[in-house]
Amino acid sequence: MNNLKSQWKEKWVNQPALMLITVVIWSIFIGLCIQAGALLFTFIYSLFNPIVAHNLYEGLDLSALREQNLWYYGGVISMVLFILGQKAYLFYLMIRIFLKINLVHPFSKEVSKLISSISYVAFQIGVAIILASGVFKWLVKRGFELDKVQDMVGGGFEFLLMAALLIAISMVFKRGVEIQSENELTV
Repeated sequence: MNNLKSQWKEKWVNQPALMLITVVIWSIFIGLCIQAGALLFTFIYSLFNPIVAHNLYEGLDLSALREQNLWYYGGVISMVLFILGQKAYLFYLMIRIFLKINLVHPFSKEVSKLISSISYVAFQIGVAIILASGVFKWLVKRGFELDKVQDMVGGGFEFLLMAALLIAISMVFKRGVEIQSENELTV
């Protein structure tokens, strides 16, 4: 415990910019967890009390969808929860990177693996958002109103672009690990 506390204190002194970014990422992560948790709780509660579907989370009204077809309702909420969960996991991985990175020896196998993991999660989020948007458009054609849901999940192409960039950064980090280990062997 003292080791972790001293490590955290040392990072604040030596790398304040990284720690400030870590705090911001923590706040986003916590916000996404709260959003996903609140939506999950109200969804489960709405299965037993249909009135709750009028305001699931921040004005999200899926009562018409729930009344028409409970399976569509569950599917839409499941897709949104999956996307929110993956976004939270992405920020969790980012927190791990900022806690592990060392500016003296920035290239490490662990950071390289975390960057690769983030790129895969970003790709999954992008694909999930694109598929969910297709389902939402299909349901809108059937007369359901899902504008608020589409706003909640966002755009998928941004995450696909982020995944592509992170794969390139991951390759650079992987090469940096190789060069750094070669330099350590020659010294």
